[in-house]
Amino acid sequence: MHQVAVAWIWMVIAGFAILPAAVDASSEDQVVRGVVESFLTRLGDRQYDTLASDFTPKAIIVVTRQRDGQWTNSYQTAEEWIETLKRNPNPVAFREPIANVQVTIDSDQLAYLRADFQVVRDGHALSKGVDQFTLVREHNVWKIAMVAYTSLPAAP
Repeated sequence: MHQVAVAWIWMVIAGFAILPAAVDASSEDQVVRGVVESFLTRLGDRQYDTLASDFTPKAIIVVTRQRDGQWTNSYQTAEEWIETLKRNPNPVAFREPIANVQVTIDSDQLAYLRADFQVVRDGHALSKGVDQFTLVREHNVWKIAMVAYTSLPAAP
């Protein structure tokens, strides 16, 4: 009986020993999610001049899109992508809420966020898909190294 009690005490102690790390990871998950959500909000508000500071040097944007039953892929650097946004003569504000968010952080330096999304304008969903963000910690700040997403027409 004594051995069972001692084993149980050690399990409790071990559990408490790892609890702060789990709490820290959870709060860091929220930081990563906040970085992504801030980015998406400013993108939807057409605040293009604020986006460059979110990216690492040589960050990449990958889009796989379905139109008319065909899949196409596009690849741009973040710089090229932002310049394309700025050249749009008729930008329209939108929202891109994310759901079913999964965050993974490795070695406290690399983060991956995967989430379902919809692009919503004037209360109507225009498209939907999956966002995948890869972030790296640079000077204690999370920066976006890659954005990859699928884009499908929203259901009518």
